[in-house]
Amino acid sequence: MTTAPTDPSDADLTTVLRSHPGEHDVDLPALATAVELLGECVATCRACADACLDEEMVADLIACIRSDLTCADVCATTAAVLVRRPTDPGLVRSLVEACIAACGACATECERHAGMHEHCRACAEVCRRCERACRDLLAALG
Repeated sequence: MTTAPTDPSDADLTTVLRSHPGEHDVDLPALATAVELLGECVATCRACADACLDEEMVADLIACIRSDLTCADVCATTAAVLVRRPTDPGLVRSLVEACIAACGACATECERHAGMHEHCRACAEVCRRCERACRDLLAALG
């Protein structure tokens, strides 16, 4: 049986995940945090890539742009799968591990440009937060 929050402002992703009629075999707050940060990472990486394209020395940012776009794609796919309650724990772990790798690589690349480009500094920070949330989720998965 599902229950509705008493106040509509109490509704969030954890509420939606908790109301799912399937088995709850994962730490839902850790899952919700990871999914929310994955979404933030997707948007931030795409925005950083777009900002890089407008920089005067765009040729110096090719690796950064590619890293941003790869990270955004990996995070988007992982978030989409995580909210579906997949039944294959091996696949989930692999996707979360891929996210950790993509976020780490993107953060490292953006950090190289952080002193010159605010969008790279901000992107690196978001990628690091997402990387930590994915590590926390991986630990919660057991």
